[in-house]
Amino acid sequence: MQKKLFIDAGGHLQERGDDGSAKVVPFPVCLAIKHAEDISETCPNFVLNLDEGWVFIGTGSPLPEGAFVQMHFYIPPENKLLAELSGSVVAFDRNSAYYPEGMLIKFARRSRKELESLEKYIEGNKRLIDKKA
Repeated sequence: MQKKLFIDAGGHLQERGDDGSAKVVPFPVCLAIKHAEDISETCPNFVLNLDEGWVFIGTGSPLPEGAFVQMHFYIPPENKLLAELSGSVVAFDRNSAYYPEGMLIKFARRSRKELESLEKYIEGNKRLIDKKA
């Protein structure tokens, strides 16, 4: 099975396969992060790996390791919710030249079904009016 990443820049999402293939997602996808009572106001750039259960968020002010967050993946401007996932900030080599500034969040208490549903929405195989299976 081909692994894929979803790479976002300013709400413009692109699907990239491990074979080098790329496909533009035809609608914007944003991510809002809630930590304690703070909610991010902007749509940060992110890299989403549903196969391994993590998201990397580009930020100059990463949360501390172990911080618990709620993540809402949504379609702006109506804020149509695609998925709500929780996770924790995990350590990674911040001094590596391979990683930009940011934080890595590993999903917690996730079900494969939730991740597959988000993937189907992003790939256009499931419409927002579809009922949950």
